[in-house]
Amino acid sequence: MDAGREVLRSQDRLTARAEPVETAFRRRVIDALIAPLRALDAVEAVWEGGSAATGRLDAFSDVDLCIVAPPEATSAVLDAVESALAAIAPIEHTWRVDPPAFRDMAQRFYLLAGAPPFFAVDCSVLAPAGVAQFLERERHGEPLVYFDRGGRVRAVPLDRDAHEARRRARLEQIGQSVPVYALLARKEIARKRVLEALGFYQALLRALVELLGMAHRPERFDFGLRYVHGDFPPQVQGRLAHFAFVPDGDTLAGRIEEIVAAIEAQRAAVTASIHAVP
Repeated sequence: MDAGREVLRSQDRLTARAEPVETAFRRRVIDALIAPLRALDAVEAVWEGGSAATGRLDAFSDVDLCIVAPPEATSAVLDAVESALAAIAPIEHTWRVDPPAFRDMAQRFYLLAGAPPFFAVDCSVLAPAGVAQFLERERHGEPLVYFDRGGRVRAVPLDRDAHEARRRARLEQIGQSVPVYALLARKEIARKRVLEALGFYQALLRALVELLGMAHRPERFDFGLRYVHGDFPPQVQGRLAHFAFVPDGDTLAGRIEEIVAAIEAQRAAVTASIHAVP
């Protein structure tokens, strides 16, 4: 049986028998956070992004909280967040993301003792100047606004010209980089250094995911494997699973050749679609 099809079937079986997270706990956390944040004059707005904004909210969803405040207020804001969380349950683990993924942003993840399985609070403090990129409707959905003193938090349309320029630049970079990654992967196979070959193979896999994203979800082509379950057709997911789950080192050499061919075919298809646009 093909590994990709078996992985997807295993995922479906796991989802079917998984116990749902207690969503009342999630609501309790949100309610506990909003009041102290509203009490801080420096906080201009609070909204929820992530699954709540994209219509993917389910019993397993985290709290993805976005807080707008000037950089000099970040410490006070996070202190208020942590005090509110600690009143619900001890904070068992904190990840202070450093460096953050974006400029004008501070981000922390919190895991709470006694919380339902898989639950986390993803808290981002955003400088007012850096908010717009998180409100592009096609990429981030409709923000669930808890309060907005200035009335500025609303979904905005994607800047398609700028986004298309990024997509074309990335397509060019993929075309230039894949022959190099393929050479390096093959070289390490020849040296019998399978783990090192795997590292370069993973770069090829990321390139294929991006190219498939350009075809199936062009607004979010750069989201990696995030949301592929809903964004990619089942047969495409199965194909990716075939490439992602390499059973052993002996299989890797063949998969390298397969994925290079798949990348080139997909890159040609994306390039043709771009040139076909009037």
